[in-house]
Amino acid sequence: MMRDISNSIDTMDRCPKSKSTCRRSDLNFSRNNIRRIISLAILLFIFIIAFVFIPIPAFAQSEASVIAGEKISLWSTIRAGGIIGFLIALMSMVGLSLIIEHLLTIREKKLVPPPLAGQLTRELEGGDFDMAKVSAEQDGSFLGHIIASGLARRDGMFGFFEMQTAMQEASERQVSKLYRKLEYLTFIAATAPMLGLLGTVTGMIKSFNKIAQTQGAASPAELADGISEALITTCMGLVVAIPAIFFVSMFKNRIDSCVAEAELVVEKLMGRFRAMPSGAKS
Repeated sequence: MMRDISNSIDTMDRCPKSKSTCRRSDLNFSRNNIRRIISLAILLFIFIIAFVFIPIPAFAQSEASVIAGEKISLWSTIRAGGIIGFLIALMSMVGLSLIIEHLLTIREKKLVPPPLAGQLTRELEGGDFDMAKVSAEQDGSFLGHIIASGLARRDGMFGFFEMQTAMQEASERQVSKLYRKLEYLTFIAATAPMLGLLGTVTGMIKSFNKIAQTQGAASPAELADGISEALITTCMGLVVAIPAIFFVSMFKNRIDSCVAEAELVVEKLMGRFRAMPSGAKS
């Protein structure tokens, strides 16, 4: 691997045009990252503002409040859920950030960019294999990693078989990396209902403790806090988990679709090397 990196650096040093292309690529990559972070921050800020200040009917209100038609904010409802309610709310914000990030990064245009496929087609058809390898490495996409790994073994002892093995290994690494990204969202989807269930148990414990303290003479108002905590945390856990499960399934389908598309593009680009004899040089 270090030899491949050194060869790429030597190729770039010999070609000033490659240097400028690399600098432009790095600059575009940095700008894209900055825009992505700013977008995530803005969306998260809007979500927090809506979460805290938008008045909606509470899940548990007193009879007087209902008669008076009063509205309370969602923040008050979350506060009624206690510490567990705050944990689920924090988990929902993290989950939303992950969903937005995955929506921006796990898509076909990012993983299998058509401009890169077109550029590699032109360079490979022109016999400029070294430049094609540099272009694939600079792109850094799913397709770029696979093509770069294959071209790095172009002069190997076993010819196309060695290239195919390298591309398969690179594909497996990239797919594993994409699926590992989903593990955090999967964890949120699995943990949120459990926290909601924990809130249900602690809320019911509060209510039964109140009954024990009053020797069975507790009024509905005295039991309301514990019951509302139980219901609110259960609802919050489900509200967080259900969309998270949906998006995990959607992103898995996206990954599978992008991998299938990448296989077709790789076969189209690299199929030309099948007839190349072992150890052939360009």
